Amino acid sequence: MPDLNALTDAAELFAAVEPKRAMVITAHPDDCEFMCGGTVAVLTRGGWEVDIMVATSGNKGTKDPQVSAQWLAGTREDEQREAARRLGAREPIFLGMHDGGVQDDDELRETIVHQMRRRRPELVITWDGFRPGFNHRDHRNVGRATYDAIFPAADDHLYHPEHKDEGLQPHRPQVLLLGGQAGTGTPDFTVDIRPVLRRKVRAVLAHTSQMRGRTEAQLLALWKQRAAEVGETDPKRVFAEAYRRVIFAR
Repeated sequence: MPDLNALTDAAELFAAVEPKRAMVITAHPDDCEFMCGGTVAVLTRGGWEVDIMVATSGNKGTKDPQVSAQWLAGTREDEQREAARRLGAREPIFLGMHDGGVQDDDELRETIVHQMRRRRPELVITWDGFRPGFNHRDHRNVGRATYDAIFPAADDHLYHPEHKDEGLQPHRPQVLLLGGQAGTGTPDFTVDIRPVLRRKVRAVLAHTSQMRGRTEAQLLALWKQRAAEVGETDPKRVFAEAYRRVIFAR
């Protein structure tokens, strides 16, 4: 096994990690597609199995007074399933938590530990719960809970020993990517998604209830504008997905 800390190129890192199982842990339907949809497409194209775990069903994400929370939750779950299909990921896992009410608590951490022991991902992608700037509390809490679930809980057998009754064993991923870095000045790892950009766009557009009629061209123009606002002009990085990377020793 090569020293993963020495691999700064995404293609080299993804090629080195075995077995090729990844998990994206997010707060809402569409978080994955906006934050790391291109990375997921790169991974699945490279033969990875990718799970998408979503804490809530996004049942408050609308400004339409005619829409009920129940209808919206079902709609957004269906949209997430279609987006995952377009990216080549597995059937999403929905935790059913309250939109806007996700807590960084023992219940969420135990759920994440359980899923990591069940699916045993070697690469985990989640929100950076410690990043500066204005961001959603559900994103912060999911990111922080995931961080604490990975270390030390998921890999120490005395955390949630009841999991042994299901035949689950401790597990620690090799790589954690903390997303949501655009414009923060803190990323240390980027993934060039130009070869799969159209797949990311199609996956984002699967979230019809959130798109307000936007087209593919409008999305691309918006992302270019946001890159320009933070001074990013390098063609390789305008559409890149940026992370803080953590390598866990085995």
